[in-house]
Amino acid sequence: MNVLLDNMPMIGVNSFLAIIPVLCGWLMVKTRQKFLLVALALLWFAFLPNTLYILTDLRYLPEQWTVMSTVGKLGLAGQYILYALFGLSCFLLALYPLEKTLVRSRWREHTWLLSLLLIAVNFCIGFGMVLGRVQRLNSWDLFIAAPNVLHAAFHIVSSLELLRLGVLFGLGANSVYFVFRTYRGVSIALVSKSRK
Repeated sequence: MNVLLDNMPMIGVNSFLAIIPVLCGWLMVKTRQKFLLVALALLWFAFLPNTLYILTDLRYLPEQWTVMSTVGKLGLAGQYILYALFGLSCFLLALYPLEKTLVRSRWREHTWLLSLLLIAVNFCIGFGMVLGRVQRLNSWDLFIAAPNVLHAAFHIVSSLELLRLGVLFGLGANSVYFVFRTYRGVSIALVSKSRK
């Protein structure tokens, strides 16, 4: 049971960071003030990788699994399943307002451009996940230690291994989002609402 309790600070902090882009995304849809919109968009973009970053914490599961009793393993599995589902939900909920905004914009006729932008955003998420997991930077470092973020970003771009990892994370983000979007028919619903 100690492992379950020991996981709670990590789960609490990362869950809090993952909910920030969801809130910013929904506030972006509601606001009409340009300055506030830009501020929210910056926060949204900076904290967006925290949503799927949660999935990288699954790497702790195998090691923790070995020290748990049978009952403890059930609790640990439940804890990680809920944690992963929370991260995936935050990811999808954070991107939904962006697509809603894009579909309502003058660019809605260029569906290929909207999809291209969403693909680019998902690859940025993958890049941000590498910054967090490998370079151990946090989203707020963009605002308080921008030179460190630039240095770490250059290191990723100059390392084939890290670049590959970022592309892999980006492909995963795109796969999850576009499978969900197709399955749920999000785009069709948004387009029909935006034309009313």
